[in-house]
Amino acid sequence: MEKKNKFSIGEISQLTGVTVRTLQYYDNIQLVPLEKNEENGRRYYTKADLTRLQQVLFYKSLGLKIKDIHQLVKDTISTKQLTDVLEKQRELFYYKLHEVQSNIAMIDASLAGIKENKELALGNLVQLMISLNKDTIYQYADVSFDESSLDIFQKYYQKPEEVLDMYWKWKGLILEAVAHILNEHSPESQQGQDFAKRWLEAVVDITKGSQNLLEVHKQSFQNRQNWPEEDRRLAEFADGFIDQAVDYYLSSRRNEND
Repeated sequence: MEKKNKFSIGEISQLTGVTVRTLQYYDNIQLVPLEKNEENGRRYYTKADLTRLQQVLFYKSLGLKIKDIHQLVKDTISTKQLTDVLEKQRELFYYKLHEVQSNIAMIDASLAGIKENKELALGNLVQLMISLNKDTIYQYADVSFDESSLDIFQKYYQKPEEVLDMYWKWKGLILEAVAHILNEHSPESQQGQDFAKRWLEAVVDITKGSQNLLEVHKQSFQNRQNWPEEDRRLAEFADGFIDQAVDYYLSSRRNEND
Protein backbone atom coordinates (compact mmCIF):
# COMPACT_ATOMS: atom_id res chain seq x y z
CA MET A 1 0.00 0.00 0.00
CA GLU A 2 1.35 3.43 -0.93
CA LYS A 3 1.12 5.39 2.27
CA LYS A 4 1.13 8.78 0.52
CA ASN A 5 -1.95 7.95 -1.58
CA LYS A 6 -3.90 5.46 0.51
CA PHE A 7 -4.92 5.74 4.14
CA SER A 8 -6.44 3.20 6.51
CA ILE A 9 -9.56 4.00 8.52
CA GLY A 10 -7.44 4.02 11.69
CA GLU A 11 -5.04 6.57 10.23
CA ILE A 12 -7.89 8.87 9.19
CA SER A 13 -9.52 8.51 12.58
CA GLN A 14 -6.29 9.57 14.25
CA LEU A 15 -5.76 12.41 11.79
CA THR A 16 -9.26 13.93 11.96
CA GLY A 17 -10.42 12.98 15.45
CA VAL A 18 -13.49 11.29 13.95
CA THR A 19 -14.11 7.93 15.60
CA VAL A 20 -13.64 4.71 13.67
CA ARG A 21 -17.27 3.89 14.39
CA THR A 22 -18.43 7.16 12.78
CA LEU A 23 -16.22 6.58 9.75
CA GLN A 24 -17.65 3.07 9.42
CA TYR A 25 -21.15 4.56 9.58
CA TYR A 26 -20.28 7.04 6.81
CA ASP A 27 -18.99 4.08 4.80
CA ASN A 28 -22.15 2.00 5.38
CA ILE A 29 -24.47 4.78 4.20
CA GLN A 30 -22.13 5.57 1.28
CA LEU A 31 -21.51 9.11 2.51
CA VAL A 32 -17.74 8.64 2.49
CA PRO A 33 -17.27 5.08 1.24
CA LEU A 34 -13.97 3.28 1.60
CA GLU A 35 -12.23 1.85 -1.44
CA LYS A 36 -11.42 -1.86 -1.55
CA ASN A 37 -8.23 -3.47 -2.75
CA GLU A 38 -9.43 -6.46 -4.78
CA GLU A 39 -6.10 -8.28 -4.33
CA ASN A 40 -5.88 -8.31 -0.53
CA GLY A 41 -9.39 -7.14 0.46
CA ARG A 42 -8.11 -4.23 2.54
CA ARG A 43 -10.24 -1.09 2.78
CA TYR A 44 -8.70 2.36 2.44
CA TYR A 45 -9.27 6.03 1.68
CA THR A 46 -7.75 7.93 -1.22
CA LYS A 47 -6.88 11.62 -1.28
CA ALA A 48 -10.15 12.29 -3.10
CA ASP A 49 -11.99 10.56 -0.26
CA LEU A 50 -10.23 12.83 2.23
CA THR A 51 -11.50 15.89 0.36
CA ARG A 52 -15.02 14.49 0.52
CA LEU A 53 -14.65 13.73 4.22
CA GLN A 54 -13.48 17.29 4.85
CA GLN A 55 -16.61 18.57 3.11
CA VAL A 56 -18.79 16.30 5.22
CA LEU A 57 -17.15 17.47 8.45
CA PHE A 58 -17.54 21.11 7.38
CA TYR A 59 -21.25 20.76 6.64
CA LYS A 60 -21.72 18.75 9.83
CA SER A 61 -20.06 21.55 11.85
CA LEU A 62 -22.72 23.89 10.44
CA GLY A 63 -25.44 21.65 11.84
CA LEU A 64 -26.70 20.25 8.54
CA LYS A 65 -28.55 16.94 8.63
CA ILE A 66 -26.90 13.84 7.20
CA LYS A 67 -29.46 13.55 4.39
CA ASP A 68 -28.73 17.13 3.31
CA ILE A 69 -24.97 16.56 3.51
CA HIS A 70 -25.37 13.42 1.44
CA GLN A 71 -27.09 15.40 -1.29
CA LEU A 72 -24.43 18.11 -1.24
CA VAL A 73 -21.49 15.73 -1.67
CA LYS A 74 -23.26 13.16 -3.86
CA ASP A 75 -23.06 15.08 -7.10
CA THR A 76 -21.56 18.26 -8.38
CA ILE A 77 -23.97 20.99 -7.29
CA SER A 78 -24.37 24.52 -8.51
CA THR A 79 -23.31 27.60 -6.57
CA LYS A 80 -26.98 28.54 -6.23
CA GLN A 81 -27.87 25.16 -4.69
CA LEU A 82 -25.07 25.47 -2.17
CA THR A 83 -26.02 29.09 -1.44
CA ASP A 84 -29.65 28.13 -0.84
CA VAL A 85 -28.66 25.38 1.62
CA LEU A 86 -26.24 27.60 3.53
CA GLU A 87 -28.69 30.52 3.70
CA LYS A 88 -31.38 28.20 5.03
CA GLN A 89 -28.97 26.95 7.67
CA ARG A 90 -27.99 30.52 8.56
CA GLU A 91 -31.66 31.36 9.15
CA LEU A 92 -31.89 28.38 11.47
CA PHE A 93 -28.90 29.59 13.48
CA TYR A 94 -30.40 33.10 13.70
CA TYR A 95 -33.52 31.56 15.17
CA LYS A 96 -31.45 29.56 17.65
CA LEU A 97 -29.58 32.77 18.56
CA HIS A 98 -32.93 34.45 19.07
CA GLU A 99 -34.00 31.62 21.38
CA VAL A 100 -30.80 31.89 23.43
CA GLN A 101 -31.04 35.67 23.75
CA SER A 102 -34.69 35.51 24.78
CA ASN A 103 -33.92 32.93 27.47
CA ILE A 104 -31.01 35.00 28.77
CA ALA A 105 -33.24 38.09 28.92
CA MET A 106 -35.84 36.22 30.97
CA ILE A 107 -33.23 34.77 33.31
CA ASP A 108 -31.65 38.20 33.85
CA ALA A 109 -35.06 39.70 34.58
CA SER A 110 -35.80 36.94 37.09
CA LEU A 111 -32.42 37.39 38.80
CA ALA A 112 -32.93 41.15 39.01
CA GLY A 113 -36.35 40.61 40.51
CA ILE A 114 -35.17 38.35 43.32
CA LYS A 115 -31.76 39.89 43.98
CA GLU A 116 -31.30 41.02 47.57
CA ASN A 117 -34.83 39.88 48.48
CA LYS A 118 -35.04 37.85 51.66
CA GLU A 119 -37.65 35.63 50.05
CA LEU A 120 -38.55 34.76 46.49
CA ALA A 121 -41.51 36.91 45.51
CA LEU A 122 -41.91 35.23 42.15
CA GLY A 123 -45.66 34.63 41.73
CA ASN A 124 -46.68 37.18 39.10
CA LEU A 125 -43.21 37.24 37.58
CA VAL A 126 -43.30 33.51 36.84
CA GLN A 127 -46.73 33.87 35.25
CA LEU A 128 -45.41 36.69 33.08
CA MET A 129 -42.38 34.72 31.89
CA ILE A 130 -44.49 31.70 31.02
CA SER A 131 -46.91 33.80 29.00
CA LEU A 132 -44.27 35.63 26.95
CA ASN A 133 -44.20 35.09 23.20
CA LYS A 134 -40.55 34.81 22.18
CA ASP A 135 -41.47 35.38 18.54
CA THR A 136 -42.92 38.85 19.13
CA ILE A 137 -39.91 40.38 17.37
CA TYR A 138 -41.06 38.91 14.06
CA GLN A 139 -44.35 40.82 14.33
CA TYR A 140 -42.43 44.05 13.70
CA ALA A 141 -42.36 43.06 10.03
CA ASP A 142 -46.01 44.15 9.98
CA VAL A 143 -45.34 47.49 11.70
CA SER A 144 -45.33 50.48 9.36
CA PHE A 145 -42.63 53.15 9.66
CA ASP A 146 -42.42 56.36 7.68
CA GLU A 147 -39.86 56.36 4.89
CA SER A 148 -37.42 58.65 6.69
CA SER A 149 -37.43 56.54 9.87
CA LEU A 150 -37.07 53.34 7.88
CA ASP A 151 -34.05 54.74 6.03
CA ILE A 152 -32.35 55.61 9.33
CA PHE A 153 -33.09 52.19 10.85
CA GLN A 154 -31.72 50.44 7.76
CA LYS A 155 -28.62 52.64 7.79
CA TYR A 156 -27.66 51.75 11.35
CA TYR A 157 -29.06 48.20 11.64
CA GLN A 158 -27.82 46.45 8.51
CA LYS A 159 -27.28 42.94 9.89
CA PRO A 160 -29.95 40.62 11.34
CA GLU A 161 -27.76 39.82 14.35
CA GLU A 162 -27.55 43.55 15.17
CA VAL A 163 -31.33 43.79 15.17
CA LEU A 164 -31.62 40.74 17.43
CA ASP A 165 -29.00 42.10 19.81
CA MET A 166 -30.63 45.52 19.96
CA TYR A 167 -34.10 44.10 20.48
CA TRP A 168 -33.21 41.72 23.30
CA LYS A 169 -31.02 44.28 25.00
CA TRP A 170 -34.04 46.59 25.09
CA LYS A 171 -36.64 43.96 25.95
CA GLY A 172 -34.42 42.39 28.58
CA LEU A 173 -34.30 45.72 30.41
CA ILE A 174 -38.05 46.19 29.99
CA LEU A 175 -38.60 42.78 31.57
CA GLU A 176 -36.19 43.70 34.37
CA ALA A 177 -38.15 46.89 35.06
CA VAL A 178 -41.35 44.83 35.19
CA ALA A 179 -39.67 42.45 37.63
CA HIS A 180 -38.68 45.35 39.91
CA ILE A 181 -42.26 46.63 39.89
CA LEU A 182 -43.71 43.20 40.69
CA ASN A 183 -41.20 42.82 43.52
CA GLU A 184 -42.02 46.31 44.81
CA HIS A 185 -38.56 47.78 44.33
CA SER A 186 -38.75 51.57 44.25
CA PRO A 187 -37.03 53.52 41.42
CA GLU A 188 -34.83 55.18 44.07
CA SER A 189 -33.66 51.86 45.54
CA GLN A 190 -30.23 50.42 44.83
CA GLN A 191 -31.82 47.97 42.40
CA GLY A 192 -33.64 50.81 40.67
CA GLN A 193 -30.50 52.92 40.37
CA ASP A 194 -28.41 50.03 39.08
CA PHE A 195 -31.12 49.54 36.50
CA ALA A 196 -31.16 53.24 35.53
CA LYS A 197 -27.40 53.23 34.94
CA ARG A 198 -27.62 50.21 32.65
CA TRP A 199 -30.70 51.64 30.89
CA LEU A 200 -28.81 54.81 29.98
CA GLU A 201 -25.81 52.79 28.84
CA ALA A 202 -28.11 50.66 26.66
CA VAL A 203 -29.67 53.77 25.11
CA VAL A 204 -26.23 54.99 24.04
CA ASP A 205 -25.32 51.54 22.75
CA ILE A 206 -28.57 50.96 20.86
CA THR A 207 -28.59 54.43 19.29
CA LYS A 208 -24.86 54.23 18.50
CA GLY A 209 -24.44 57.79 19.76
CA SER A 210 -26.51 59.13 16.84
CA GLN A 211 -28.99 61.89 17.64
CA ASN A 212 -30.97 61.04 14.50
CA LEU A 213 -31.30 57.40 15.53
CA LEU A 214 -32.26 58.45 19.05
CA GLU A 215 -35.03 60.68 17.69
CA VAL A 216 -36.36 57.89 15.50
CA HIS A 217 -36.53 55.57 18.52
CA LYS A 218 -38.34 58.27 20.50
CA GLN A 219 -40.80 58.73 17.65
CA SER A 220 -41.35 54.97 17.49
CA PHE A 221 -42.04 54.91 21.24
CA GLN A 222 -44.55 57.76 20.91
CA ASN A 223 -46.32 55.73 18.21
CA ARG A 224 -46.15 52.48 20.14
CA GLN A 225 -49.83 51.81 19.50
CA ASN A 226 -48.51 50.26 16.27
CA TRP A 227 -46.16 47.89 18.12
CA PRO A 228 -46.90 44.21 18.70
CA GLU A 229 -49.37 44.05 21.59
CA GLU A 230 -47.00 42.29 24.02
CA ASP A 231 -44.19 44.84 23.69
CA ARG A 232 -46.59 47.79 23.86
CA ARG A 233 -48.21 46.42 27.03
CA LEU A 234 -44.89 45.70 28.77
CA ALA A 235 -43.38 49.06 27.79
CA GLU A 236 -46.39 50.98 29.09
CA PHE A 237 -46.39 48.98 32.33
CA ALA A 238 -42.67 49.68 32.91
CA ASP A 239 -42.60 53.26 31.58
CA GLY A 240 -43.26 55.03 34.89
CA PHE A 241 -40.64 53.03 36.79
CA ILE A 242 -38.01 53.66 34.09
CA ASP A 243 -38.66 57.42 33.93
CA GLN A 244 -38.53 57.81 37.72
CA ALA A 245 -35.41 55.67 38.08
CA VAL A 246 -33.57 57.57 35.33
CA ASP A 247 -34.68 61.00 36.59
CA TYR A 248 -33.51 60.18 40.11
CA TYR A 249 -30.23 58.78 38.80
CA LEU A 250 -29.47 61.87 36.69
CA SER A 251 -30.51 64.19 39.51
CA SER A 252 -28.20 62.38 41.92
CA ARG A 253 -25.31 62.66 39.45
CA ARG A 254 -25.92 66.40 39.04
CA ASN A 255 -25.99 66.93 42.81
CA GLU A 256 -22.70 65.05 43.15
CA ASN A 257 -21.10 67.32 40.57
CA ASP A 258 -22.36 70.58 42.16
